Amino acid sequence: MKKLVVLLAMLVLALPFSVEAHTTLTSSTPAEGEMITEPLEEIQLVFGTAVEQGSKMELQGESASYEFESIEITDNTMKGTISEELPNGAYTVKWNIIGEDGHPIEGEYSFGVNVETAEEVPPAEEESVAEEPPVEENQPAADETAQTTTSSESGSNLFVTVLIAAAAVLLIVGLYGLLKKKS
Repeated sequence: MKKLVVLLAMLVLALPFSVEAHTTLTSSTPAEGEMITEPLEEIQLVFGTAVEQGSKMELQGESASYEFESIEITDNTMKGTISEELPNGAYTVKWNIIGEDGHPIEGEYSFGVNVETAEEVPPAEEESVAEEPPVEENQPAADETAQTTTSSESGSNLFVTVLIAAAAVLLIVGLYGLLKKKS
């Protein structure tokens, strides 16, 4: 009977590690919530494991969808080249990938575009008047935002693993207690 309990314990403790095999988005350029102030030429998504061919992503604006000129998949990275200049506004990147483990996974994230156009630049006559420069919003750098996203997703995965392991231990202790009462 003890052999059965030990075997069950080993099996249950092995499960959390196989659950972790699913792919997650670890970083993106532009990052989640980032405000882009320069024309955007490419969107890059980096995942926790290799991404299989056949994965795709799309870019949706407030009133239209935008086509990628090309989508390149290399190991754990998917890059989409943007074929046209994006107007200012909010955008959502929707992705649908096939992870290395064969499971389809989908997700999305948002960012904004606020590129100053030539029409917004004051004429040369007005530039001669001394004015204080506009105060820009304090935006985090793309790398900092990507690292924050990566850290929070890693912490979430660790939490799930610990939670599953704790549940497995409680299950084993409960089974052991029931078996001990019967004998």
